[in-house]
Amino acid sequence: MKNSQIALIVILVIIIAIGATILLTRHGSTPAHEANVTTNTTIVKVTNTTETTSNTTKTSSTNVSNSTNKTNVTEQNGNITKLPPGAVRLNYNQENHTAFVYLYASPTASNPLNYNGTTDGQLKIYVPENWSIYFTFYNPEPIGHALAVVQNNTPIPNQLQLSQDGKIIFEIGYNGGNGISGGLSVSGLLPSLPPGLYWIACPISGHAESGMWVDLISTNVSVPYEMV
Repeated sequence: MKNSQIALIVILVIIIAIGATILLTRHGSTPAHEANVTTNTTIVKVTNTTETTSNTTKTSSTNVSNSTNKTNVTEQNGNITKLPPGAVRLNYNQENHTAFVYLYASPTASNPLNYNGTTDGQLKIYVPENWSIYFTFYNPEPIGHALAVVQNNTPIPNQLQLSQDGKIIFEIGYNGGNGISGGLSVSGLLPSLPPGLYWIACPISGHAESGMWVDLISTNVSVPYEMV
């Protein structure tokens, strides 16, 4: 074989080897890149999910702790007020001096003429003097009830008509003497209650006299609260 033929064969072998090397390199690089992308995506999703769950748990734990603190109350201005034993702080807005009072007629109480299951002034509500009160009253009972605030002139209600026991200064749900019933609720705002002793009582004829009333005391407390 001539030298020129041998040289040509060697050149062809070299060209074929170079081409094969290039093809192998390209074929192996794509799977490695795709594997890296999949791994990174999985790590980000798992890490974020774990952190979110942890934060949610911490928030829930804090809320439960605050809601069960009945003795010491941290006011919105940062001061701490010690409430009497058994007292429960009411919701309130410090900026506009408004307390939120929620009352209902309990269908499970022995006396259907009740507020929050209590009768005859057992429930006492304290609010800072000259604060406004936003009342919400809910009645799930078939008997009609309402809510009134009375500047009383007798120790306890003893008349069929509530207006004969004092001056009615606020009223919601009266509905011509029929009240509300069957799962209805009513709300209303009593502005700037002066210091003094009042009743929250049902103005339907005979209901307050039969025990449907609560003591309301406007005095020099720091935060509104209720107790039995």
